[in-house]
Amino acid sequence: MKRDYFYHVDARGTLTLDGIIQDDPWFLDLFYRRLAQTANPMFSDYPYVSRCGDEMNYLSPADTPIVYMRRDGDRLLYAAGTLSVPFEPASLTYSSQGVLYHKAPVGTLGRIVPSLAMELSRDIHGWGPWYAYRNTDGSMVVLEPMERQPHLVLLRPRKDNLCVGCGEANSASMKLSFLHDQEAETVHTWIVPGPTMQGALGVVHGGLVSLLLDEVMGKSLSVRGVRAPTASLTVQFRKPMLTGVEYHCLSRLIQVSGRKYLLSGAIQQMDGVTVAESEGLFIAPTSERVSL
Repeated sequence: MKRDYFYHVDARGTLTLDGIIQDDPWFLDLFYRRLAQTANPMFSDYPYVSRCGDEMNYLSPADTPIVYMRRDGDRLLYAAGTLSVPFEPASLTYSSQGVLYHKAPVGTLGRIVPSLAMELSRDIHGWGPWYAYRNTDGSMVVLEPMERQPHLVLLRPRKDNLCVGCGEANSASMKLSFLHDQEAETVHTWIVPGPTMQGALGVVHGGLVSLLLDEVMGKSLSVRGVRAPTASLTVQFRKPMLTGVEYHCLSRLIQVSGRKYLLSGAIQQMDGVTVAESEGLFIAPTSERVSL
Protein backbone atom coordinates (compact mmCIF):
# COMPACT_ATOMS: atom_id res chain seq x y z
CA MET A 1 0.00 0.00 0.00
CA LYS A 2 1.45 3.35 -1.08
CA ARG A 3 1.92 5.94 1.65
CA ASP A 4 2.51 9.67 1.18
CA TYR A 5 4.55 11.83 3.57
CA PHE A 6 5.09 15.57 3.35
CA TYR A 7 8.42 17.02 4.43
CA HIS A 8 9.78 20.56 4.63
CA VAL A 9 13.37 21.79 4.45
CA ASP A 10 14.19 25.28 5.70
CA ALA A 11 16.84 27.72 4.43
CA ARG A 12 19.40 26.21 6.84
CA GLY A 13 18.87 22.67 5.56
CA THR A 14 16.84 21.36 8.50
CA LEU A 15 14.45 18.63 7.33
CA THR A 16 11.17 18.26 9.24
CA LEU A 17 8.08 16.05 9.10
CA ASP A 18 5.01 17.41 10.89
CA GLY A 19 7.30 19.82 12.73
CA ILE A 20 9.65 17.07 13.93
CA ILE A 21 13.31 17.44 12.95
CA GLN A 22 14.70 14.53 10.95
CA ASP A 23 18.37 14.23 11.88
CA ASP A 24 19.16 10.54 11.53
CA PRO A 25 22.24 10.40 9.26
CA TRP A 26 21.22 7.10 7.66
CA PHE A 27 17.75 8.40 6.79
CA LEU A 28 19.04 11.77 5.51
CA ASP A 29 21.56 10.02 3.27
CA LEU A 30 18.85 7.74 1.83
CA PHE A 31 16.31 10.58 1.49
CA TYR A 32 18.63 12.89 -0.46
CA ARG A 33 20.17 10.16 -2.60
CA ARG A 34 16.71 9.40 -3.98
CA LEU A 35 15.47 12.98 -4.20
CA ALA A 36 14.15 14.05 -7.59
CA GLN A 37 11.65 16.43 -9.10
CA THR A 38 8.06 15.27 -9.25
CA ALA A 39 5.43 15.95 -11.87
CA ASN A 40 2.53 14.98 -9.60
CA PRO A 41 -0.09 17.75 -10.14
CA MET A 42 -1.87 16.79 -6.91
CA PHE A 43 0.97 18.18 -4.78
CA SER A 44 2.08 21.35 -6.56
CA ASP A 45 3.39 22.78 -3.27
CA TYR A 46 5.75 19.79 -2.99
CA PRO A 47 7.83 19.86 -6.20
CA TYR A 48 10.32 17.16 -5.09
CA VAL A 49 9.94 13.56 -4.01
CA SER A 50 12.13 10.87 -2.50
CA ARG A 51 10.72 7.42 -3.17
CA CYS A 52 11.57 4.71 -0.67
CA GLY A 53 9.77 1.50 -1.59
CA ASP A 54 6.05 2.16 -1.19
CA GLU A 55 6.70 5.46 0.56
CA MET A 56 6.43 8.68 -1.44
CA ASN A 57 8.26 11.34 0.57
CA TYR A 58 7.29 14.70 -0.90
CA LEU A 59 9.42 17.76 -0.15
CA SER A 60 8.56 21.46 0.01
CA PRO A 61 11.67 23.69 0.34
CA ALA A 62 11.70 27.12 1.91
CA ASP A 63 14.23 28.05 -0.78
CA THR A 64 16.14 25.17 -2.42
CA PRO A 65 15.93 21.39 -1.83
CA ILE A 66 19.71 21.11 -1.46
CA VAL A 67 21.40 23.22 1.22
CA TYR A 68 25.18 23.13 1.51
CA MET A 69 26.38 22.98 5.13
CA ARG A 70 30.16 22.66 4.99
CA ARG A 71 33.17 22.54 2.71
CA ASP A 72 35.67 19.71 2.86
CA GLY A 73 38.62 20.47 0.61
CA ASP A 74 37.25 20.72 -2.91
CA ARG A 75 33.79 19.33 -1.99
CA LEU A 76 30.60 20.98 -0.73
CA LEU A 77 28.69 18.80 1.73
CA TYR A 78 24.93 18.47 2.21
CA ALA A 79 22.35 16.17 3.83
CA ALA A 80 24.14 14.67 6.87
CA GLY A 81 27.52 15.53 5.39
CA THR A 82 27.62 12.17 3.63
CA LEU A 83 26.75 13.60 0.20
CA SER A 84 28.74 16.18 -1.70
CA VAL A 85 29.41 17.87 -5.03
CA PRO A 86 32.68 19.24 -6.42
CA PHE A 87 33.23 22.87 -5.46
CA GLU A 88 33.42 24.88 -8.69
CA PRO A 89 33.80 28.66 -8.28
CA ALA A 90 32.25 29.23 -11.72
CA SER A 91 29.10 27.50 -10.40
CA LEU A 92 28.63 30.10 -7.65
CA THR A 93 25.94 32.76 -7.99
CA TYR A 94 24.29 35.23 -5.64
CA SER A 95 20.93 36.92 -5.22
CA SER A 96 20.18 40.62 -4.84
CA GLN A 97 19.67 39.86 -1.12
CA GLY A 98 23.27 38.65 -0.87
CA VAL A 99 22.47 34.92 -0.56
CA LEU A 100 25.15 32.68 -2.07
CA TYR A 101 24.25 29.60 -4.15
CA HIS A 102 26.09 26.80 -5.95
CA LYS A 103 25.02 24.42 -8.69
CA ALA A 104 23.19 21.40 -7.22
CA PRO A 105 22.25 17.89 -8.42
CA VAL A 106 18.55 18.56 -7.70
CA GLY A 107 16.73 21.85 -8.11
CA THR A 108 19.49 23.46 -10.24
CA LEU A 109 20.91 25.52 -7.34
CA GLY A 110 21.70 24.77 -3.72
CA ARG A 111 21.64 27.45 -1.03
CA ILE A 112 24.84 27.98 0.99
CA VAL A 113 24.30 28.46 4.73
CA PRO A 114 25.64 31.74 6.24
CA SER A 115 28.57 30.13 8.09
CA LEU A 116 29.86 28.51 4.89
CA ALA A 117 29.17 31.68 2.89
CA MET A 118 31.32 33.61 5.38
CA GLU A 119 34.12 31.08 4.93
CA LEU A 120 33.96 31.35 1.13
CA SER A 121 33.70 35.15 1.26
CA ARG A 122 37.36 35.36 2.32
CA ASP A 123 38.19 34.63 -1.32
CA ILE A 124 35.35 36.63 -2.89
CA HIS A 125 36.16 40.17 -4.01
CA GLY A 126 34.52 42.91 -6.01
CA TRP A 127 34.78 42.75 -9.80
CA GLY A 128 33.27 45.93 -11.18
CA PRO A 129 29.50 45.73 -10.60
CA TRP A 130 29.74 41.99 -9.80
CA TYR A 131 31.94 39.71 -7.67
CA ALA A 132 34.69 37.20 -8.35
CA TYR A 133 36.30 34.29 -6.52
CA ARG A 134 40.09 34.45 -6.23
CA ASN A 135 41.81 31.11 -6.87
CA THR A 136 45.05 30.11 -5.13
CA ASP A 137 47.00 31.11 -8.28
CA GLY A 138 45.57 34.64 -8.06
CA SER A 139 43.23 34.30 -11.05
CA MET A 140 39.65 35.53 -10.67
CA VAL A 141 36.54 33.48 -11.46
CA VAL A 142 33.63 35.86 -12.02
CA LEU A 143 30.33 35.04 -10.30
CA GLU A 144 27.25 35.84 -12.37
CA PRO A 145 24.41 37.36 -10.33
CA MET A 146 21.03 35.63 -10.45
CA GLU A 147 19.32 38.88 -11.51
CA ARG A 148 21.78 39.67 -14.30
CA GLN A 149 20.64 42.29 -16.82
CA PRO A 150 20.15 40.58 -20.23
CA HIS A 151 22.30 43.08 -22.17
CA LEU A 152 25.37 42.21 -20.06
CA VAL A 153 27.17 39.13 -21.40
CA LEU A 154 30.04 37.51 -19.49
CA LEU A 155 33.02 36.20 -21.48
CA ARG A 156 35.04 33.70 -19.45
CA PRO A 157 38.52 32.37 -20.33
CA ARG A 158 38.23 29.45 -22.75
CA LYS A 159 39.77 26.15 -21.67
CA ASP A 160 41.40 25.58 -25.09
CA ASN A 161 42.80 29.11 -25.45
CA LEU A 162 46.53 29.80 -25.04
CA CYS A 163 46.17 33.60 -25.02
CA VAL A 164 48.37 35.25 -22.36
CA GLY A 165 45.53 37.61 -21.49
CA CYS A 166 42.40 35.45 -21.48
CA GLY A 167 43.43 31.84 -22.12
CA GLU A 168 42.69 29.08 -19.64
CA ALA A 169 45.20 26.68 -21.22
CA ASN A 170 48.20 28.99 -20.67
CA SER A 171 49.70 28.68 -17.18
CA ALA A 172 51.20 32.17 -17.53
CA SER A 173 47.88 33.74 -18.59
CA MET A 174 46.09 36.46 -16.60
CA LYS A 175 42.89 34.46 -17.23
CA LEU A 176 40.87 37.65 -17.63
CA SER A 177 37.09 37.61 -17.95
CA PHE A 178 35.21 40.37 -19.77
CA LEU A 179 31.77 41.93 -19.65
CA HIS A 180 30.17 42.86 -22.96
CA ASP A 181 27.59 45.64 -22.66
CA GLN A 182 25.50 45.06 -25.79
CA GLU A 183 23.50 48.25 -25.32
CA ALA A 184 26.51 50.55 -24.96
CA GLU A 185 28.57 48.44 -27.41
CA THR A 186 31.50 48.42 -25.02
CA VAL A 187 33.68 45.72 -23.42
CA HIS A 188 34.92 45.90 -19.84
CA THR A 189 37.13 44.07 -17.37
CA TRP A 190 38.41 44.83 -13.88
CA ILE A 191 41.79 43.86 -12.49
CA VAL A 192 43.85 44.26 -9.33
CA PRO A 193 47.48 44.02 -10.54
CA GLY A 194 49.65 41.80 -8.38
CA PRO A 195 53.34 42.23 -7.49
CA THR A 196 54.40 40.03 -10.44
CA MET A 197 53.15 42.77 -12.81
CA GLN A 198 55.38 45.57 -11.52
CA GLY A 199 58.30 47.16 -13.31
CA ALA A 200 61.55 48.62 -12.04
CA LEU A 201 59.91 51.63 -10.36
CA GLY A 202 57.47 49.56 -8.30
CA VAL A 203 54.46 50.37 -10.50
CA VAL A 204 52.81 48.18 -13.14
CA HIS A 205 55.17 47.57 -16.07
CA GLY A 206 54.33 49.72 -19.09
CA GLY A 207 54.39 46.68 -21.34
CA LEU A 208 51.69 45.03 -19.24
CA VAL A 209 49.60 48.21 -19.26
CA SER A 210 49.81 48.04 -23.06
CA LEU A 211 48.93 44.34 -22.99
CA LEU A 212 45.77 45.06 -20.98
CA LEU A 213 44.71 47.75 -23.45
CA ASP A 214 45.45 45.54 -26.44
CA GLU A 215 43.50 42.70 -24.83
CA VAL A 216 40.35 44.68 -24.01
CA MET A 217 40.32 46.27 -27.48
CA GLY A 218 40.71 42.86 -29.09
CA LYS A 219 37.67 41.64 -27.16
CA SER A 220 35.57 44.39 -28.78
CA LEU A 221 36.25 42.56 -32.04
CA SER A 222 35.86 39.05 -30.64
CA VAL A 223 32.30 39.77 -29.49
CA ARG A 224 31.49 40.67 -33.10
CA GLY A 225 32.98 37.48 -34.47
CA VAL A 226 36.04 39.23 -35.92
CA ARG A 227 39.54 37.79 -35.57
CA ALA A 228 42.15 40.41 -36.39
CA PRO A 229 45.73 40.79 -35.13
CA THR A 230 47.05 44.14 -33.92
CA ALA A 231 48.66 46.23 -36.67
CA SER A 232 49.54 49.26 -34.55
CA LEU A 233 49.04 50.31 -30.94
CA THR A 234 49.47 53.79 -29.49
CA VAL A 235 49.38 54.22 -25.71
CA GLN A 236 49.28 57.42 -23.71
CA PHE A 237 50.37 56.90 -20.09
CA ARG A 238 48.60 59.49 -17.93
CA LYS A 239 49.34 58.26 -14.40
CA PRO A 240 51.27 55.33 -12.86
CA MET A 241 49.22 52.15 -12.52
CA LEU A 242 49.71 50.74 -9.02
CA THR A 243 49.73 47.17 -7.78
CA GLY A 244 47.11 46.11 -5.25
CA VAL A 245 44.56 48.62 -6.57
CA GLU A 246 41.46 47.80 -8.65
CA TYR A 247 41.25 49.26 -12.17
CA HIS A 248 38.58 49.37 -14.85
CA CYS A 249 39.63 48.53 -18.42
CA LEU A 250 37.21 49.33 -21.27
CA SER A 251 37.11 49.60 -25.04
CA ARG A 252 34.89 50.35 -27.99
CA LEU A 253 35.00 49.98 -31.77
CA ILE A 254 35.09 53.41 -33.38
CA GLN A 255 35.63 52.87 -37.11
CA VAL A 256 35.57 50.13 -39.76
CA SER A 257 37.19 50.43 -43.19
CA GLY A 258 37.25 47.19 -45.15
CA ARG A 259 39.49 44.83 -43.21
CA LYS A 260 40.73 47.61 -40.92
CA TYR A 261 39.25 48.15 -37.47
CA LEU A 262 40.06 51.17 -35.34
CA LEU A 263 39.40 50.85 -31.60
CA SER A 264 39.89 52.92 -28.48
CA GLY A 265 40.76 51.67 -25.02
CA ALA A 266 41.26 53.08 -21.55
CA ILE A 267 42.32 52.04 -18.07
CA GLN A 268 40.68 54.00 -15.29
CA GLN A 269 40.81 54.18 -11.53
CA MET A 270 37.55 53.22 -9.87
CA ASP A 271 36.80 56.95 -9.42
CA GLY A 272 36.89 57.36 -13.21
CA VAL A 273 40.31 59.02 -13.49
CA THR A 274 42.16 57.74 -16.57
CA VAL A 275 45.65 56.31 -16.04
CA ALA A 276 46.23 55.14 -19.64
CA GLU A 277 44.40 55.30 -22.94
CA SER A 278 45.05 53.80 -26.32
CA GLU A 279 44.14 53.65 -29.97
CA GLY A 280 44.65 50.43 -31.86
CA LEU A 281 44.46 49.43 -35.50
CA PHE A 282 43.54 45.79 -36.13
CA ILE A 283 43.57 44.22 -39.60
CA ALA A 284 41.63 41.06 -40.38
CA PRO A 285 43.40 38.48 -42.61
CA THR A 286 40.19 38.02 -44.64
CA SER A 287 37.42 40.42 -45.59
CA GLU A 288 35.28 40.55 -42.47
CA ARG A 289 32.92 43.46 -41.94
CA VAL A 290 30.83 44.57 -39.01
CA SER A 291 28.45 47.48 -38.62
CA LEU A 292 28.96 50.14 -35.99
